Amino acid sequence: MLNRGSVLTLAVAALVGILPAMPAMAQNGAQGNGAAAASAAPLPPALQAAIQSGNPGAVSQAIATLSGGNPQRTAALATSVVAAAERLLRTNPQAAVQIATVAVESVRTNAVAQGAPQQVTTVVTTAARIFVQPDAQRLAPDATANLATISIQAAATTSNPTLVATIANQAVSSAEKILTVSPAAAVQVAATAVQAVNEQPVTQGAPQQTMQVATTAARIIVNPEAQRIAPQGVASIAVATVQIVSNPVVYQANPQAAITVMDNSYKAASSQTVVAAVPTAAQTVTRGLVQASQSGNLAQSNPTNATQVSEILTRSNNNNQPAVEQNNNQNNNQNNNQNAQNNNQNNQNNNQPIIPPFTPTTTSPT
Repeated sequence: MLNRGSVLTLAVAALVGILPAMPAMAQNGAQGNGAAAASAAPLPPALQAAIQSGNPGAVSQAIATLSGGNPQRTAALATSVVAAAERLLRTNPQAAVQIATVAVESVRTNAVAQGAPQQVTTVVTTAARIFVQPDAQRLAPDATANLATISIQAAATTSNPTLVATIANQAVSSAEKILTVSPAAAVQVAATAVQAVNEQPVTQGAPQQTMQVATTAARIIVNPEAQRIAPQGVASIAVATVQIVSNPVVYQANPQAAITVMDNSYKAASSQTVVAAVPTAAQTVTRGLVQASQSGNLAQSNPTNATQVSEILTRSNNNNQPAVEQNNNQNNNQNNNQNAQNNNQNNQNNNQPIIPPFTPTTTSPT
């Protein structure tokens, strides 16, 4: 049985073993909660006043002034600002989108991304939680689309493939939801998302999310209104999505989804509206599909790949003659009609009675 002295000795020894570990635990907790601490930190009075004013320009100026051009300070302020924007989301979605846009704009530089990559990740992740909200999309569709676009661009500066693919996927999903009310903005977001994931680090590092981006973007561009409002953007997306899903790494993530993307992209590129604006789009997409049908790498993931891709081209040619050929036929018909009219006119002229030239008779003077 232990006496009182032994108990005290054991207690002291236990404290000696515990105390050195406590600072390390506190330090680890601080590192793990660094982003939360930054977002919960009180805002400087000038920045708080700018946010309360609801003036995005004032918020941007306050960040620039308080940071003094220091990338780490800029990122810290932007983290606090976007957290404040998220708190506004429930009561004022439009102001939340505008303020979040300022925060993302301030970190959309390589200097900030290199100096504070973790905080840039926090900023764009928080911004994504804002632009996916239905209230923001309903009340401010164009501003929400702009926030989604610049969030993709800011994520790209971090060179983090998973982050880029995640933000791009969330952005293009939001774009599809505003397609009916703002097709031009939806196409712009989709074009930015497709461009961001059409990079080797992203396709290699996040093939499933890359496939999702291409799938959603391809659904957007088959919309006739999107083709009418933004034919150039639709054409660029059609070309890029075929390139993306023809990548063996992306293709094997979901071969049937890849076939659907190819089908939608070909339909969009060969529509009359898009062909009239970008005549080469259908030809480029067709070449991409032919190459995909001949790819041995794709056949390894899907033995029926060649047949399915060929069916896309054959079905489209049989059921919906490509607009390129339709335009050529229309031009040929117009030329033929014009030639027929000219021939008829010439025949009419040739069938007119021949009237001899008038020759005045010579008379004697009176």
